[in-house]
Amino acid sequence: MNDSGKALRTGFTTGACAAAATKASLSMLLSGLRVHEAVIRLPGGQYAGFSVTESRRSGISATACVKKDGGDDPDVTSGLSICSEVSLRPDLQDGTVLFLHGEGVGTVTLAGLGIPLGEPAINPVPRTMITGVVRTLLDRYGVSGGASVRISVPGGAALAEKTMNARLGVLGGISIIGTSGIVVPYSGQAYLDSIRRALQVAAENGCRELAISAGARSENALRSVFPGLPEHAFIHYGNRIGKTLEMIGDIGGFERVVVGVMLAKSTKLAQGELDLSSRSVGLDREFIAGLAAKTGYPESTGESIMERELVRSVVELIPFRAHEPFYRELAEACRSTCASVIPSIGLTFVLISQEHGCIVCPDNR
Repeated sequence: MNDSGKALRTGFTTGACAAAATKASLSMLLSGLRVHEAVIRLPGGQYAGFSVTESRRSGISATACVKKDGGDDPDVTSGLSICSEVSLRPDLQDGTVLFLHGEGVGTVTLAGLGIPLGEPAINPVPRTMITGVVRTLLDRYGVSGGASVRISVPGGAALAEKTMNARLGVLGGISIIGTSGIVVPYSGQAYLDSIRRALQVAAENGCRELAISAGARSENALRSVFPGLPEHAFIHYGNRIGKTLEMIGDIGGFERVVVGVMLAKSTKLAQGELDLSSRSVGLDREFIAGLAAKTGYPESTGESIMERELVRSVVELIPFRAHEPFYRELAEACRSTCASVIPSIGLTFVLISQEHGCIVCPDNR
């Protein structure tokens, strides 16, 4: 629900939209009738209807588009047209679907996404949905052979420049994604899916050491300390550090993880919190003051900490230097929290201050 208590509206993934557009195109091609709505079965078994915003037929091909609706989720692809051009291919084996390149959909250039290199970036679940739609309609109309499907997203190439697609080896456009077909507002599932894809790409392309951070600023700090790591090794966790570490363990094959966290979020992680969003955990001055007392700072330092509004202002009381016991203890507490999730993987923890640099806390192995 939103702040007024109103239920938030769910939306649909680009993959679900692509499957619906494909059904509309092929239905029009096989029936000869214009289609205004396409109903598809989502991976979870429920059915969903999509309005067809435009359609056209030409010989053995037809094209239809639906508008991407992400519901009340702040989805950057909402409002885009997801189009599918379908052509009958009697030369293909029965039920075969050939995916062709379309405008605004990227090309896969790196292993790890579950898609053959050189093919359009249509993820495995949307491919399965589209293939199912095509096979069902061909069988219903008694048509032998297969079909080619060209998914296009006008404006997708420009949008892709604002994403991490290039790092994943998806060039020239967006990816057609979605595992459930449904976008749940503010669930963050799409973001978690993107983290998993980035980790899979890293694993498939030989990365055995990762450097994870909240975003671009903290990544830049890590790059200055670990310049030898390849591009694919740098992963953004946003605020979902715990989920990211879990995925690292699940995917396997990684020998060491460098974990970077900004000073402002470090006290949450040090206390065992693995979701670092501000709404999840508040500033705990007592914990910070207690840590200062534990590491030998005078009582007056703790009293001053209790008067502070921001964690980063602690550097005015305790200089941000690697030999300061306070920061060493704070970094070690953060490292221990991360180690509780992936105990068998080597960890190097890095405490980051945007103004003052990094403090590195390697593991004891």
